[in-house]
This record gives sequence, structure tokens and C-alpha cells, in this order.
Amino acid sequence: MLTDNKRKYMPLTTEPIAAGNTSQTLPEFGRVIDVQKLFGVKRGILYRWIGDGKVKSVCIREPGNIQGVRLIHLASVRDYINSQMQ
Repeated sequence: MLTDNKRKYMPLTTEPIAAGNTSQTLPEFGRVIDVQKLFGVKRGILYRWIGDGKVKSVCIREPGNIQGVRLIHLASVRDYINSQMQ
């Protein structure tokens, strides 16, 4: 709203938002080292679970490159470990 070439601002109609507590939130994907730190699962065991289809993962690499990065779906690791408790 402009009047007399001076800018007038309207008051805020909502409260400003603040960041919530995300300390207990698990990221969607992580690297192998993250799985080791979060769940205490050794690298060889994790790759066996991936090979058996028990844990989801994806290898991301640029076209033409030999190496990439393997990302582990952390919720699938948690789900598999929880399934072993029953």
C-alpha cells in the first residue's frame, strides 16, 4: 500500500515461525558410515542385507564415472532391525 510516495507496512497477521526440535528426526538417506554410527551395524553385514534385499540403497554417480556414492535408506535399516525383534 503506497500513499504519498511513502511506504506503509501492514502489521503481521500471523506469528513468525521458529525451527522445531529435529534432534530425534532421522534423515531419509545416509552413507555406510552413518549406518555404522546410528545402528552399530558393520559394513559387511550392511552390504549383505542390501544384497539380500532386506535394506534399500542406491548408488549415485555421474554418467561415465566408475565411482559414485552409495546412499542407504535409513528407515529401511530401522524397519529391518525392528522386524528382527519379533
